[in-house]
Amino acid sequence: MLLFLAFGVVILFILNITIGFALKHQFDRNLRPHLIQYLHYVQQEIGDPPDIDRAKDLAQRAGIEIYLRGPGMNWSSGGEALNPTDIRFRRPPRRAQRGRHLTPHLRPFAIGDYRDRLVLRTRIGDNIAYLSIPKRSGPGHAVVVLLSATVGVLAALLIMYWMIRRLFRPVQVIKEIVQGFGDGDLYRRIQIDRKDELADLGHSINNMADDIQQMLEAKRQLLLAVSHELRSPITRARVSTELLDDSKLKQNLVKDLSEMETLVAEMLETERLNTRHAVLNRRPTPVRQMVRDILRDHFYHHDIRTQLPDGDVYVMIDEPRVKLLIMNLLSNAERHSGDTGQPPELSIQTTDKQLLVQVRDCGPGIKPQDVPHVTEPFYRADPSRRRQTGGYGLGLYLCRLIAEAHGGQLSIESVTGEGTTVTVEIPITTEQSKQTD
Repeated sequence: MLLFLAFGVVILFILNITIGFALKHQFDRNLRPHLIQYLHYVQQEIGDPPDIDRAKDLAQRAGIEIYLRGPGMNWSSGGEALNPTDIRFRRPPRRAQRGRHLTPHLRPFAIGDYRDRLVLRTRIGDNIAYLSIPKRSGPGHAVVVLLSATVGVLAALLIMYWMIRRLFRPVQVIKEIVQGFGDGDLYRRIQIDRKDELADLGHSINNMADDIQQMLEAKRQLLLAVSHELRSPITRARVSTELLDDSKLKQNLVKDLSEMETLVAEMLETERLNTRHAVLNRRPTPVRQMVRDILRDHFYHHDIRTQLPDGDVYVMIDEPRVKLLIMNLLSNAERHSGDTGQPPELSIQTTDKQLLVQVRDCGPGIKPQDVPHVTEPFYRADPSRRRQTGGYGLGLYLCRLIAEAHGGQLSIESVTGEGTTVTVEIPITTEQSKQTD
């Protein structure tokens, strides 16, 4: 908009110079000879020496003011004395100076401006006559013209600005949809109702999104099929392993098979949630009892500090998936706490609008450059991908999908050398029941 305004000022400046020059040229070329002839008629009318009565009659008939100055004469038809030093006389063009517009019977003349009047000066014998002709415009006419021109140019610029904004309005829509593609929303499309270059760009982006979506869907279907097919041989291997005699080898095999089962389960759950319509089975769930079940079934031999709501608070969530979220967060926190001697901390708070889950560990923390990426699938801060430093890179990604499927979000705060805090916010409706022991 500032560029448009600057452009408007430049246009006004150019118009002012151009029109002013054109009017001056028009005056010097066409009007000046007529004014000279007009002065000749005035000279004849007043006479030489000047006749005051005839000058007064001429002033009344022509609607002008006449000033006569000379030896022993200082007369004004309007009663107001004229100071010649206040008149700004114009310089005649070179042709007039060379006498091309002068005839022998005409006497020297001058044209000037005095306030809002045009002043003509001529010599009558030993006297000088000044004719003051009122200009058609008043003193504020120039200001009105300038303001009118300014308003007109600004109106034209505003209309031009509106038309350009309307022309490029689809650019903002395209930008938003492309940003959505970057965030993983490949289901939106650009609505095209025009036929121009932007419409062609919109068609190209829509086709690109269709191709990407088809490739991702093919990958998803392949991953689901492979995961389903892996379950059966893993189950058979697990049963066969249980028949072996107890030994270190058996323990290692059972552990590896359990990890494979967990990986397959996480992959399946991730693909189920990573769809446009993630199906959630929401039902009233008691928060305290849910956490007790998790600690009893999966962390009964671990030391975990907990901070839970007072009483039995029921929240509308998909209980199995939220359990999986909390289990993954606790497993990560326990793994990274290592030998610090500080157990992980689990805090759950509920309000009328959200369920807040926080898990904190006192481990080595996450490097700042890795924090934005740890919730991406298969991302590992440790490039060696050792089991001692983490899982397969699906745990936090799955937790993020579970939170987003509930309409919430997952955030991570980490300080190197002090620990990491993972916060999950899930919007819910709560039903407060009686407090029980």
